[in-house]
Amino acid sequence: MRLLNPATPALFVPAVLALASFALGGDPTPPASDTGDPVVEDPAPAPETPSPDVEAPEAETPEVEAPSGETPEAPETPAPAESPETEPEAVEVVEAAAPVTAEPVPVAEPEPEPEPALAADAWQIRAKTVYLGDGNRIEDGVVVVENGKIRSVGRGVEVDPNAPLLEHDGVLTAGMVVSHSELGVDGRNNDATRSVLAEARVADALIPGRSAFAKALAAGITTVVLAPTGQNIAGGQTCVVKTDGTMVKREAHLALSFSKDALNQGGQTFFFFFGADGEERYAAVDDGLEETGGPENGGRVPTSYAGAVAMLEEHIAMPDGAFASAKKGELPVLMEAWDRNEVARATAFATRHGLKGALRGAPLAGDLTEMIRASGLGVIYGPFQAGQAVRSLEGAGKLAEAGVPLGFSLGAEKTGPDSARFAAAMAVSQGLDPVAAWKALSSDAARLANVADRVGKLERGMDADLVLWSGDPIDLTSRVEAVFLNGKRVNGDKQ
Repeated sequence: MRLLNPATPALFVPAVLALASFALGGDPTPPASDTGDPVVEDPAPAPETPSPDVEAPEAETPEVEAPSGETPEAPETPAPAESPETEPEAVEVVEAAAPVTAEPVPVAEPEPEPEPALAADAWQIRAKTVYLGDGNRIEDGVVVVENGKIRSVGRGVEVDPNAPLLEHDGVLTAGMVVSHSELGVDGRNNDATRSVLAEARVADALIPGRSAFAKALAAGITTVVLAPTGQNIAGGQTCVVKTDGTMVKREAHLALSFSKDALNQGGQTFFFFFGADGEERYAAVDDGLEETGGPENGGRVPTSYAGAVAMLEEHIAMPDGAFASAKKGELPVLMEAWDRNEVARATAFATRHGLKGALRGAPLAGDLTEMIRASGLGVIYGPFQAGQAVRSLEGAGKLAEAGVPLGFSLGAEKTGPDSARFAAAMAVSQGLDPVAAWKALSSDAARLANVADRVGKLERGMDADLVLWSGDPIDLTSRVEAVFLNGKRVNGDKQ
């Protein structure tokens, strides 16, 4: 069924009827009225427009009989009249009201829990200047100590009236950390009969009561790394101790030696010195000797630099033990190297195997700054002597500027404990930044010793190892006035 325009029947039905009348012989003219005018019937009211959803009925077309013998012509179907366009009814658009959002009810933040009351053993110290150990310093700083740890550090902090307060009109620092020494072992950190002693531990050779520790404490040194000698290509594992003999870390590094001292302990007849005429000695050993063998010590191998590296390569490939731990990054290395060719070999070996740690000795390390920086290793200098060659002192500044962490060594037990601070001051005189010099005796030294989570800085949670100085500790005219170890005074007159 087709949908039709509802107005169509009213328009063409009369025309169809007239045509049908004419075909039957009638008069197609509509009847006239009494006045002679054609009678015009009132048009039927237009049907209501059906709903678009309702189908309009089809208009019925009357059947017309054709006269006998004639074939009726099909009536022309007039074209449907065009439906006038109907303007759409205007629809009033009513904007939806914005949803009413309830004002958020402010949620009260929980009050921060108050700091617990200080423990009975807590005490405070206020100093004119506080060196934090990370390169920063604060004036009028207050450090609160509790249970042997640092509870808080701040500038201009109001002191607790219930805890003892120590006033210091000078400099307060963390205790110094020495990155290498042979204190307190009485020569038991060496075995000349074997070249590789990777599993040996210097901690087992420690003699805590040695007087060298008390002297180090008096000098402001509170933590030291104890190491084997450099006479074995793998001398064992270092340890870290407080200078009261307390153990901090039993296994701190795997000690390796690329020095000629580890090659049969005797091939070359000269030794490396740090004297004023060191430049001539540098020239003599700058490239090293490839073969240094001799009959001393029973002809112990290796007898050459190449042999030493080959032996180290063999051990670093082992799946277990200290070498394997070093290769996995679990145990840092401390590599002794003095001549420039030794430093280059040690750095290349560490780079090849992804080892982390530090070089020890290396007075010419500044000449290889980029190589060392790229390896990620640190450098431990000293001990220095009066008249130290300028070339080696300048190297410390070059390395520090390149971001290489530094430390200082005390060397053998007979070396005076002030030599570490002395070496730092000498390096400052030849260009080392004083801030970097102090970090080499505190936070950077602790990082190289793998104990940066405990010592080397003044911050919350660190061990309360404190030193009171009369002035800047890098200034050799400054003196130590008091030392505190784990929050307890161990040296000095200040209470």
